[in-house]
Amino acid sequence: MKNITIKKHILICLFLFFFSIVNSQEKASIKGSVLSESGNPLEAVNLVIEGTTKGTITESNGTFIIVNIPSGKYKLIISSIGYETYKQRISLNPGDVKNFDIKLKETNVQLSEIYIVGDALNPDNRTITVNEVNQEAIQKLNVDLPIRIIEQIPGVDLSAYSQGGVADQFSIRGFGGGGHEGEAGVQIDGVSLNEAEGHADGYADLNILIPLNLESVKVYKGPSSALYGRFSQGGTLAIETRKGGNYQNVGISGGAFNTLNSQYALGKEVPLKKTGQQLNANLAFQLFQSNGYAENSDQLRGNITGRLGFDISNNTDIALSLRGHSSVWDAAGYITEEQVDDYELRTEQDEYAENDGGNKEFYAQRIDFNHNFNDNLRMLVFGYAVQQDFTRFAKFGFTSGGQTERFNTRNVYAAGANLNGRNILGTIDIDWIAGTEYYSESTDRKRWESSYRVRGDLYLDRQFDVQTASAFGQGEFNFSKYLRMSVGLRYDQYFGSFTNSDPDITQYILDMSTLSNLSPKIGLKSTIAKGLDLRASISQGFTLPNSTLKYESDSGLDPSILWQYELGAKYISTNWLTVDVVGWMLNTTNEILESPSGSGDYVNIGETSRIGIESEVIVTPIRGLEIRGTYSFTDTEIKNNPDESLEGNEVTNVPKSIATFDVSYALKNGLGSRMLFRNVGPYFTNSENTGDYKGYSISNFFLFYNFNQQSSNKGRVFLEIRNVFDSLYSEVVFGDPGSQMFTPAPTRNLMLGINYNF
Repeated sequence: MKNITIKKHILICLFLFFFSIVNSQEKASIKGSVLSESGNPLEAVNLVIEGTTKGTITESNGTFIIVNIPSGKYKLIISSIGYETYKQRISLNPGDVKNFDIKLKETNVQLSEIYIVGDALNPDNRTITVNEVNQEAIQKLNVDLPIRIIEQIPGVDLSAYSQGGVADQFSIRGFGGGGHEGEAGVQIDGVSLNEAEGHADGYADLNILIPLNLESVKVYKGPSSALYGRFSQGGTLAIETRKGGNYQNVGISGGAFNTLNSQYALGKEVPLKKTGQQLNANLAFQLFQSNGYAENSDQLRGNITGRLGFDISNNTDIALSLRGHSSVWDAAGYITEEQVDDYELRTEQDEYAENDGGNKEFYAQRIDFNHNFNDNLRMLVFGYAVQQDFTRFAKFGFTSGGQTERFNTRNVYAAGANLNGRNILGTIDIDWIAGTEYYSESTDRKRWESSYRVRGDLYLDRQFDVQTASAFGQGEFNFSKYLRMSVGLRYDQYFGSFTNSDPDITQYILDMSTLSNLSPKIGLKSTIAKGLDLRASISQGFTLPNSTLKYESDSGLDPSILWQYELGAKYISTNWLTVDVVGWMLNTTNEILESPSGSGDYVNIGETSRIGIESEVIVTPIRGLEIRGTYSFTDTEIKNNPDESLEGNEVTNVPKSIATFDVSYALKNGLGSRMLFRNVGPYFTNSENTGDYKGYSISNFFLFYNFNQQSSNKGRVFLEIRNVFDSLYSEVVFGDPGSQMFTPAPTRNLMLGINYNF
């Protein structure tokens, strides 16, 4: 049945691909850049070709490209908040590729449409560090795991568990439990993926994402934004999917370990001539299957998502979004150091391992209502729900027996509203957002003893109910190019209950004592020279004790408070160079760490300090050539702890350094290559700092052919060689010396694929 489904999916994708090629014709393209009067590149500027459905927005460096334009005479319209609308007549012949470099004059214009919280705030006035991977960069990556997209971000390291549908872990700003614990927030189109009481507090599975359908991935570093609350110690991943537009994209790749990754994305704008209104439809689906690198690593997952937007009037629109995910997988488990260093043994399970694995069902629904009160005030009202079932058969340790069946059912209901405004106070431009949210999550957690996926005795039966009421506000004040200020405030209040129905005990219920926190944020930004910005910020964050501990008044674990201090500089030369450097410090009181991840064992590691530097350099000296490098250094220390022997030690699973080097070049005829190098430095694997891992280096190499010469906007055919130098390494290592556990990463392997944009 599995093979039949895969074959049908391949045939559908191939049919769509070849049908569109046969019916295509040579059309024109326009590209260029949009700058401010002072010469700074403008991001997220809207470009529309009047009388057509063609349009786009500018990238972070101000560049844009619009393809597949039929020949003819048109009017190009360019608009952005705070700038005069620009109009220019253009004439296009078949095959034309015309370039436009445009400067916009500053003025007052109406707000743009809000799709997610904070979307209308002006990125030019941002005083905190927010790294972004845009749609073009995402589509150039051939990722099997969607979370690998964040490896493009300075200072972020992915620890892939290689356990099928199990959420992977990442390190950010000195917190090593992002994604698998509660040390990083994850949202997709405003829907929180963090599980308050799932496999682990803050657990967030990105396998539900379809890479081809992503518009951008923004990473807010640390607890710096008033828009995001709990789980944002190390930062927040704010993921946005494609909305509106006219496009049709197909991606098919496959190769080593019988891997197949097929994706399809469609966008269609449908004018309703009788009413003058418009429907905006977006659809995407994905099928991924692989036998995996090690034995007992088979996995199969399917994703589908759709969005339908309707313009009720010129000032009001409504949209419904649906998302579904289903997966089944086997898990190879963890092996010893002796096995991981051997080419033959590293693909085998440990002699005591069982047939671990699991399955997952995930569904989400969201409705958005947008309304413009006037040119400078817009409202977003939203609500969403999530239903999820997660089953995992898991075994830890090198002894016989001990497998468990872990089952969680999760239901979420959330609603909120926010206002985005733009005002002028004298000569001061003010962009602001204010909003409120309510979030309710119920989780049933059960565990059985098992052996080779045969259920035994029930030993855990618990229900968690957590509610959150939040209010937030943030204002950005543009006094002048030399002084821009951001002030934010967030209030979160938590309440709920815990019911313990474990066998052989008398059922009892605990009500959570009301926990709350008020988090201030403040930042400054200054353009001291053309293209050179300085920024500084101070922000506070907050996190709750994990699992049942938040319901136990005698646990001794109080909420943890974080303070982040940040100073950065960014220089952009519009022609060829971008440099960004930031230094930061994060101090935490009463920090709670799950060790190892997913074990359910929590340790109070007391007061901690994290300090680091992150840097990124992008050089484009000639057309078709891009060189990008990042480097980060992180130092962590336990300052004060109930166990004095831990004081002075470093926090576990946080690499000292991360360095990347990425160079790509495309010839005028479309042929090109790309080399990616990544080095992850050493880190400690246990609290006592007696066990460590030396880190690793890996290189990937691409050969590709762009259908649109030096640009990949039309699509490409590619060959990827992963782990070029055949390194033996692991992305997850934990435990004490002599009993460390590893998940081996694949040795050298090949992938072949095609992406085509119709």
